Amino acid sequence: MNKYRHLFFDMDQTVAPTRQPILPEMYELLSSLSEDIVIVSGQSFEKIKWQSNNLPAYRLGQNGNEAFDVDEKELWNTPLTDSEKVEIHDHIKKVVQEFNLTLSEDRNPIEDRGGQITFSPVGNTAPVEVKMVYDPDRKKRFGMMDKVPFVSENLVVKIGGSTSLDYIHKDRHKGFNVRKLIDLKGWNKDECIYFGDGLYPGGNDEAVIGVIETVAVSDHLDTFNKLKELIK
Repeated sequence: MNKYRHLFFDMDQTVAPTRQPILPEMYELLSSLSEDIVIVSGQSFEKIKWQSNNLPAYRLGQNGNEAFDVDEKELWNTPLTDSEKVEIHDHIKKVVQEFNLTLSEDRNPIEDRGGQITFSPVGNTAPVEVKMVYDPDRKKRFGMMDKVPFVSENLVVKIGGSTSLDYIHKDRHKGFNVRKLIDLKGWNKDECIYFGDGLYPGGNDEAVIGVIETVAVSDHLDTFNKLKELIK
């Protein structure tokens, strides 16, 4: 652990269960460390703050496109343009039509977070038990992208969370924003490490590979165990 001074984490299924608060034992472990904690998530800043129970940390929301330091000072905020948002909504409509999806507006199927738009066919705020069984192997969402490709000059879509498709600018992904924070703070990248459950091809953590060292995890319990091993 002496090598690492800056610990980066995804949020859902890495620091906390999907859309649920951090577990007490994870909070206790992270808050006990002297290293910098950085949470990089597709969620908004406020959702990260709530889900992490106000854990002292750098918070990079919307895949890092809105960033705040430990004292909640805004470091940057880079939203999508209006034309980019139109392009994303057009693609979502095509997916809905192609797969004959029935969206429940009460469950917020489409969330415009500013620097990211997140589409969940079952709803971003659907009950956790619904979300966990919807697409655990991600085949449904990869199938949607295979059948209705998102062809864009400036944008990409990635698998996010347990049910989501995350639309972001192709050059402002998690890898770009992790590097941006490291450069801004003057940190040594060799002293940084990233934990994420989406480091697979097409996952929303994949872009961090090659930027800093990464650790693939299956869920928040796996993160807890691997972090405990690291700090022995």
